[in-house]
Amino acid sequence: MNILYLCDEYPPGRHGGIGTYVQLIARQMAKQGHKVIVAGIYSIGYGGDDRFIDEGVKVYRFRWLNGGAWANDRQSLLSKLTNRILQETGVIENYIKRSLSRYGAQLERIICNEQIDIIEMPDYNDYIRFCKSHVPFPQLSAPVVVKMNGTITYFNNEAGRTVKPHIIKTEQAILNQAKAVSSASRYTAEKSACYLNYEKPIKVLYNGIDTNPMLSDKPRDLSQVVFTGSLVRKKGIYQLAKAWNIVKQMMPGARLLILGKGRQKDVVSYLSDEAKGSVTFKGHVPARQLYDILSSSAIAVFPSYAEAFALAPLEAMACGTAVINSNRTSGPELIDDGVDGLLIDPDDINQLAQAILRLLNNTQLCAGLAKAGNKKVKTLFDIDIIARETLEFYEEVLRG
Repeated sequence: MNILYLCDEYPPGRHGGIGTYVQLIARQMAKQGHKVIVAGIYSIGYGGDDRFIDEGVKVYRFRWLNGGAWANDRQSLLSKLTNRILQETGVIENYIKRSLSRYGAQLERIICNEQIDIIEMPDYNDYIRFCKSHVPFPQLSAPVVVKMNGTITYFNNEAGRTVKPHIIKTEQAILNQAKAVSSASRYTAEKSACYLNYEKPIKVLYNGIDTNPMLSDKPRDLSQVVFTGSLVRKKGIYQLAKAWNIVKQMMPGARLLILGKGRQKDVVSYLSDEAKGSVTFKGHVPARQLYDILSSSAIAVFPSYAEAFALAPLEAMACGTAVINSNRTSGPELIDDGVDGLLIDPDDINQLAQAILRLLNNTQLCAGLAKAGNKKVKTLFDIDIIARETLEFYEEVLRG
């Protein structure tokens, strides 16, 4: 089968869960003998080659017109101010419309030249949040399936925030013009269908990972806890910082490693003076270093408020690390509480702290949960298994 994946954050480069998932599934499909192409639209600032081969996957990076300066680094105050002005005046939206038109033509050339059978694209498209009106994604000539990993509408509703009508309309249109829709979790499928008034069947296809990563032979530090993810409220990092103050009081030798991009000083502001010395920030780290840290830690903690189906807990389980996961959204679809991990309410700081202390103080329980979690992820969430299930879904779609 000839498969085209659309992805605007394909590694290398700054990416999130969608970029990681697409690279994993694309590589695995290529390994299984399929022709796989990945195409996306990027800012100049993203860097990297416009065309390259990644383990048998042909990757195209098309660029926004006019350099897409608005899509570059948006963290500085000057950048935010400039983008706000350009957005309010409609300049950015005009860039987007022209760029999407050219992007659609570039994709059609790929569809023709590579004889594409099917296209998969995510439900989340970053350009939508820069528009002031409905700007549809280009309709393509090959069958398109959409993978739900969480739209703006989904995450805003989960957080209790309002969603602008044109955003809902644009995201509804992406689903409605798809040949079929899959989702990374049952929870995301049910909620997204409700928020976006989508009434057709949705196939649940969990995200998968390589469950046999290269691991460090460094001994596991039984007093080390790790968090991996963006340093934003949605990921529960501020709740973890508050809980860590309790952990530090009860167990002075415990240490917390925080891996991920974001404003470290915001996290530090929630730490007590006593706890600050036991917390180390590593920033964004490459996959090999991530696995080394996970495999040498006792516990990995993910007190997230909203996910589609997070890869971070899967990675920790693959490394044989005991997982404490959120009981929100798709958390219970991954973890059976007390069997292959622990589930906590991210709003309950004491419950989170006590779960960490429970595992730090009971190495036998910690090891047992880690072993069961490792077995589960290998049995259900290996990328080879997920790729085969996904291929069956593609074949069903093409059969009509």
